[in-house]
Amino acid sequence: MMVCNRISELLGLICHPLTDDGSVAMIESPFKYPDGDGVPIFVEKLGPQLRFFDDGGALLHLMGRGLSMDDNRKTKFVKTIAEQYQVSLSDLGELEIWSSEEAAPAAFANYISTMLALAKWEADQVGVSTDISLLLDEVAIYLQAWRPTARISAGPEYTGISGHIYRLDFSIDSDAVIAITPHHTSVGAAAKKLLDIRAVPAYRELKVIVIMDDRREPDAAHREGRVLDSVGNVMMMTSLERRAGGAHSIEN
Repeated sequence: MMVCNRISELLGLICHPLTDDGSVAMIESPFKYPDGDGVPIFVEKLGPQLRFFDDGGALLHLMGRGLSMDDNRKTKFVKTIAEQYQVSLSDLGELEIWSSEEAAPAAFANYISTMLALAKWEADQVGVSTDISLLLDEVAIYLQAWRPTARISAGPEYTGISGHIYRLDFSIDSDAVIAITPHHTSVGAAAKKLLDIRAVPAYRELKVIVIMDDRREPDAAHREGRVLDSVGNVMMMTSLERRAGGAHSIEN
């Protein structure tokens, strides 16, 4: 009996209403993408129908990994994966499936199957996350050298005003850190993520350090960095390297 009473807590499945009447909710779950980002699960009740949807979260996540999603040709693989489970990709870029209340368990299973299939596709792509993984390793080393007495943690989570849970790259004391390449899709995804977080009153004073890798494309990095100036404190990777080198030499 105790297990049944605590099953939601044990499995990490928690429902958070997003509207006063409870007709739209976010479901917190243990399902993750390969980089640790949570899989978005939303449910909406419209009359006798239920809709499970991602509020555009899947495409946003893939854009954050450096993939371009700006036309139908580039999102075709997402549609192909989703259609295997009767899930559709809407014109607004949302993955969704509709059902009656009686068919809700099967629809929910199909929705989760779609999201996990996308996560597996991402994990199977050789090189998709290689560059960003190497960048994160370097940033972690340079942050430690730059501020050797700071408390540095990987993967801090923040909930945006939309209900999305975002996992940023690092926290350094009370500051958040996100590292990106100057690819416009990565910049756009980062901007949307940070705007959503900053819309939460508790996070309006949060300092976000955006580490922009400017070593290969310095002009593009500085140009895209200006886009993010309004939502974060942009620092070029070459600047972080210099600060880390200076801190290292002073310490030794």
